[in-house]
This record gives sequence, C-alpha cells and structure tokens, in this order.
Amino acid sequence: MVDTSNLLPQTPRLLKVPLIILNVVLWILGLVLVIVGGVCVSFLSNFKDFTKASDAKSALSNLTTSIPAGVLVIGIIFVIFTVVGCFVAYKEKLVGLVIYCAVMLILLVVLIGVGGKALTLHNDDIINEVGGAWEKVANGTKNNTITHLEKFLECCKWSSNSTDSSDLCPKDGDKIKYEGDYCGDALSSQFSSKLYAVGAAGLAIGIIELIAILFSLFLIIRICRSPRTRSYDQY
Repeated sequence: MVDTSNLLPQTPRLLKVPLIILNVVLWILGLVLVIVGGVCVSFLSNFKDFTKASDAKSALSNLTTSIPAGVLVIGIIFVIFTVVGCFVAYKEKLVGLVIYCAVMLILLVVLIGVGGKALTLHNDDIINEVGGAWEKVANGTKNNTITHLEKFLECCKWSSNSTDSSDLCPKDGDKIKYEGDYCGDALSSQFSSKLYAVGAAGLAIGIIELIAILFSLFLIIRICRSPRTRSYDQY
C-alpha cells in the first residue's frame, strides 16, 4: 500500500493561501460575469416583444431570456460565495469548506451548462432562425415591433433579399434612414460577440473554479489529518 499522506503540504497554510488567491481571481471574474450578464440583459430586453410576436422557438427564447438571466445570477452568486470562500479558507473552517465545495461544484455544473448553451447557439447560427422570425413578424399584424428594433439597431430591412418592406424602416421626413445597413449584419456581429464573451468567460471561470475546488478538497483532507482543538470545526 502506497502512503499518500506526504503528497499533500504538511500545513494547511500552504493550501489555503493559493485557495484565497483563486477566490480573489474568481471574485473579479464574477464581477465580469455580472457586467456581461447586465449588458446582455439590457441589450436583449429590446427583443421581448419581438420574441412574443414571432412565437419564438426554444433557441430564440433561450437567447433572449434564459442565458442572459442565468449569467447575471451566476455572477452575483460567485461574488458572494468567493468572499465566503476566502473567509472559511483563512479561518480553516472545516464545515464551511465542505459547504463551499458543494455550492461551488453545483455552480460549476450550472456554469458549464450556460456557457455550453451560449456556444451551441453561436455555432448553430442563431441568426438564420432570427431572420426567419424577422420576416414572419414583418409581414404580420405586429410589424411595429420591427420598426422598434430597426430604430434600436439603426438598420433597415433584414437583408437585401428579404421580403420585409422598407416601409417599416425608420424615416427622417420622407427619406429612409439607414438604407443599405441591413439588420441581419448588425445582429450577427452583436450576437456573435456577446455569445462568444459568455462562452469564453464561462470556460475561463470553470477552469479556475475546478482548481479552487481541488485546493479546497485538499485543504479539507489536511485539516482532518492535522491536530486541532474540539472547537476548531465550529463554523
């Protein structure tokens, strides 16, 4: 039987310092998630009426509601629990570290799900689905939502080959504004950049979070093996 007891640092301090540093990094990245999620929620809130009018499929609905809200919530939880992680690591609280590990593991799974969903929507070319819904709404009874979006995006018509009328385009007197600036191109760059940011942030945070979880598990093992008073494990 191989003795693995010496594979870990001999004092919890050599484990808790890197764990605290990792939590500080995760706290900063959590703020990044909050900012990215807030920007996405603000941007995609303009598409709520469009999503309802188009009777959107699940992918478009996820794009405008689930993903940005999920990123924002995960970012807020990260900001809170990384502070908790720093505290329980510094104080070497065994029960607190166990709870921290469990919560961070759940967050890791959720983060992988949200980030993977963002990258999947990006790779499946969500723009094609939006384009089909765009023309459907433009030729329907609720086409005023298209005018609202064209004002917001500063564009006119979905593309040069689309069937939506230029009568819906924003006008400056009798002149059509943004003529030649197609909404498909505008949305393509906006969606691609935001979805890529969510996916990249999720991947980076997931890797660092996994390392932090491993350090916290090692710290738990070392604390359990170290001599301590009876009040040591109190949270």
